Amino acid sequence: MGMTDTSAGSPIGCGIDISGRRAIFVFLRQTGETIEDVTGKQTQIKIGDEDDPGEVRRFCRCAHALLERKRPARIAIVQRKKIGNFASGGTTFKLEGLLQLYPQTDVTIVAPVILRQFSKDRRPVLTPRFTYQKNAYLLARYLIEEFKQEVG
Repeated sequence: MGMTDTSAGSPIGCGIDISGRRAIFVFLRQTGETIEDVTGKQTQIKIGDEDDPGEVRRFCRCAHALLERKRPARIAIVQRKKIGNFASGGTTFKLEGLLQLYPQTDVTIVAPVILRQFSKDRRPVLTPRFTYQKNAYLLARYLIEEFKQEVG
């Protein structure tokens, strides 16, 4: 199946937003003119005690298993703030690192400023199932647009 298939073979983009102790996922696929949310029931993975090696391994296994099931062509994480008043805590950096270890597909980091510009320029229709998925959904839409530019 090629990249131009409009069947189930269309590439899937995975947007991930890390917030507190959880990674929020959205998987989107474009079929023709339709953007299809193929996320399914599992929209987030949480970690309990990030200092417990068993919890860290469980989070990593669960996240990688989810990515393995969905097989996205592109995976990206919304970049978190490193310094300043709203800087992310240590847990988010750990979760990001565990997600970046996924061996099948490179996991890129996309700055919020790029997403804001994409949103302003393209005005994509955002229809996440849950409001907490908004950033991950926008990122997945951004990845779908990148597919189109590569093909077209």
